[in-house]
Amino acid sequence: MTKEQMENIIQENMQKIYLYCIKRLENTAVAEDVASDIILELLRSYDRIASDEAVYGYIWSVANNLCKNYWRRREKENYAEIPEDFVGMCCYSPEESFVREEEIMLLRRELSLLRENYRRIMISFYIGGKTCEEIADKYSMSVSNVKQYLFEGRKKLKEGMDMVREYGELSYAPEKFTMNFWGDYSNGYWELFERKLPGNLVIAVYEKPRTLEELSLEMGVSVPYLEDEVEILENMGLLVRKGKTYQSNMVLYDELWVKTVENKATELIRANFENVKKMIEDGVGYLADSDYCYEAADLNTRKWFVLMLIAREASAISEQWMNTKLTYPMLQNGSRGYVMGIRGEYHPKTIGMYSRYNISNGYMWIMNSLKLSHKVLNPFEYRGAVGQMLEATVERKQEPEEVAALSKLLEDGFVSVKDGSLCPEFATISYADYNSIKEKLMDGISTLAKLIAKHRDMAGDELRKKTPTAIQGANEVGAIVSMWSMLEGMITVVLEDGYMTKGDGQNLTAFYFETEKE
Repeated sequence: MTKEQMENIIQENMQKIYLYCIKRLENTAVAEDVASDIILELLRSYDRIASDEAVYGYIWSVANNLCKNYWRRREKENYAEIPEDFVGMCCYSPEESFVREEEIMLLRRELSLLRENYRRIMISFYIGGKTCEEIADKYSMSVSNVKQYLFEGRKKLKEGMDMVREYGELSYAPEKFTMNFWGDYSNGYWELFERKLPGNLVIAVYEKPRTLEELSLEMGVSVPYLEDEVEILENMGLLVRKGKTYQSNMVLYDELWVKTVENKATELIRANFENVKKMIEDGVGYLADSDYCYEAADLNTRKWFVLMLIAREASAISEQWMNTKLTYPMLQNGSRGYVMGIRGEYHPKTIGMYSRYNISNGYMWIMNSLKLSHKVLNPFEYRGAVGQMLEATVERKQEPEEVAALSKLLEDGFVSVKDGSLCPEFATISYADYNSIKEKLMDGISTLAKLIAKHRDMAGDELRKKTPTAIQGANEVGAIVSMWSMLEGMITVVLEDGYMTKGDGQNLTAFYFETEKE
């Protein structure tokens, strides 16, 4: 007799077993309980049956014995005290208590691994004391479906209790996970990954799909607590369900890959450093003839401004998506962009390449913010006050009506008040002057753009090798990080060479202001 054969025979005789128990026990709820114990015992002991012909005699022998056991337990008034007996456990003697506790712990473990539809029915029936009819009414199911869930749930519990379960590494050593995004700032993803669990869920199903039960063991978190988290990630498009399994739907990269990409970028810049320096020197000379708004800027600050200019323009040439968000993929929450994740402790030197803000007579671009000093202007922290400030300072207007964000800009030293007017403590330049300098440097910028394109292809190829084939977007993410890495490479080389310095607490963020609509 095989296990599969026994399961088929049980299915055929389930109703007969239940009716037999009702007749012997005179209580439908108790009959359902004992019938379940009978089925479980048959599944446990199917290999004891000598031949197929003996199976039916064995079934009714087990049924008879377990019904007798019920009456014995009732007589001793022990039955109500052992609710865990629903998996077929008989009364345990004191010397067997340790074994019993171990079994109960295993039972609880397996209950935590059941999916919601099985779990709620098992708990309702065995712990809540509900009848099949009551459960069916509560969950809008047929009674036969409830019984089927009970049968299959018991089977899952028994099989699980016989297994050696091992928790995964993420259960005791969660990885550091940092979300990154390229596209719409108001994307709705940032807050999602402020906790450890969502990021590690994405990591857990990155290399291979897993079921909820497998995720539970890998994470050391019971299924009831995972279900909501997984649903949120799925609704955000960051997990994809394939049957009973889940797979990551976003590209992850780690510090090792980033360092490889950065080192290659540094090599390319170092090999072409004389050309980069010439562009910077020429740009500083052209800057002297422009309406550059930061008269107190020293030579080092002016060099940083020109470096940001050529980096921006070279990137824009090499990748068209730098010019418009319309090419970004549409995400499930309605925003556009690429969601990506960083595994490990990597922290880039740069934050946000470019940000655009509309103001009354045009718009302005906020160029790359460098983590080279403690003074970094994050445009999203100050929002509308940045545009208000730029409009006032570039056009030398009187101080506008003070708002909280503007007060913070003043307090943080990004702007000062001189002779009643706001004055920027950073670089600003008119659209016309910016374009003029750009055109004069275009030959060198085009050469740098070719280096960026070469590096972009390398980065995309390397990331694709590390990315599961089921996950799309490795080339695009590789190209995006490549642009950051090329800037990192330029920063590294100019600092190592001593050509430029971080500055003494000065703000190195560069801006330019456009006075005409596109």
